[in-house]
Amino acid sequence: MKSEKHWGETIPISWTKLDSILKTLQESYNIYLFSNLMRDIQNANNVGIHDEEELRTALTFFHETGVILFRSAKKDIIILNIQWFVDAFKCIIVDETHIDKKDESNFVEFEELNDFGILSSKLLTKLWSTGNFLEHKKILIYHMKQLDMLAELSGEMWYVPCMNKQKYSCGILENCNVSSTLCFLFEFLPFVIYHRLVVSCINNLEMKPWKSTERMSIFHTVTILCCQDVTHRVLIAICVNKEHTHRTYPYSIEIQINVTKPREIDNRMTLKLKASISQILVKLTRVFPFYEKQNPFPVGYRCKIKPFSGNSDDHIIKEDDISALELDCAKCMPVHVVDVKSILYFWQVITNYIFISRAISVKEMHSS
Repeated sequence: MKSEKHWGETIPISWTKLDSILKTLQESYNIYLFSNLMRDIQNANNVGIHDEEELRTALTFFHETGVILFRSAKKDIIILNIQWFVDAFKCIIVDETHIDKKDESNFVEFEELNDFGILSSKLLTKLWSTGNFLEHKKILIYHMKQLDMLAELSGEMWYVPCMNKQKYSCGILENCNVSSTLCFLFEFLPFVIYHRLVVSCINNLEMKPWKSTERMSIFHTVTILCCQDVTHRVLIAICVNKEHTHRTYPYSIEIQINVTKPREIDNRMTLKLKASISQILVKLTRVFPFYEKQNPFPVGYRCKIKPFSGNSDDHIIKEDDISALELDCAKCMPVHVVDVKSILYFWQVITNYIFISRAISVKEMHSS
């Protein structure tokens, strides 16, 4: 939860005094009201924070540095005890806790959580029956959503992706038309980035897990979500590419759009999704010093258009390596022609200028 962007900054003396007040409060309180803290500061006289706006700015700083949990949108409540918050989440995800709470009345709910990551309100009430969590359920859930720890499926149900153990089968896309596969490439990729991406798409892009054969299409390494227009669906996957041809970027987040046949995919939707998901990934990866560069990950595409399988025999072609409307994929055996225009149709506004400019860039690179 801690951010490194404030390291080395000089902070006002008033904030140092506020930090001292927060540390004293943390000894007695897990949660504290913003209005009460404002009153305490005014009564202290010498803190140097004079109004709510100043206090909000200071608390936002302490939130970003991992001292407290505070959001301006929920400025009435401050979570002072980070460990207490972590313990609340541990109650959801730690199996040892579940053993103590499982009985005949909640067996089905536990199976849903442990196998699929589906958390019901009934089960959450049981898990949070100790530890002073339940009375603060609303604010705890709010911050877990804001930190992309869980996704809200309804007012009474949440998705906790780190608990999902289901295996994906590409047969689920048998009656679907699919786009080409867009790949965000990584040298290093913590699994939590994939989890947080899925949660962010549900919480912030108003997507919902697609139901197929009465079950939500959510798996350990693959998630299929319904877009807002209902007809388009986005498959989000995390892949480890062990082939020597992917040695530089062995990890990828892969995106593929699908619709039920005979519907056709609208590339205006795919372009919009590419922009939204790219923006989320940039935000998620910037918390790691490894990805502080402005363009933290290159983009590529699978060389064949077919339903995502997870253990495909095709390969990824980097966008920077595409300089013509057709090219040979020498990574595959046997070598085959890649229909570049068909692949890029879903993810780029294609003009001949794109390929001319890329060809010139490649030529200049070789001449230098």
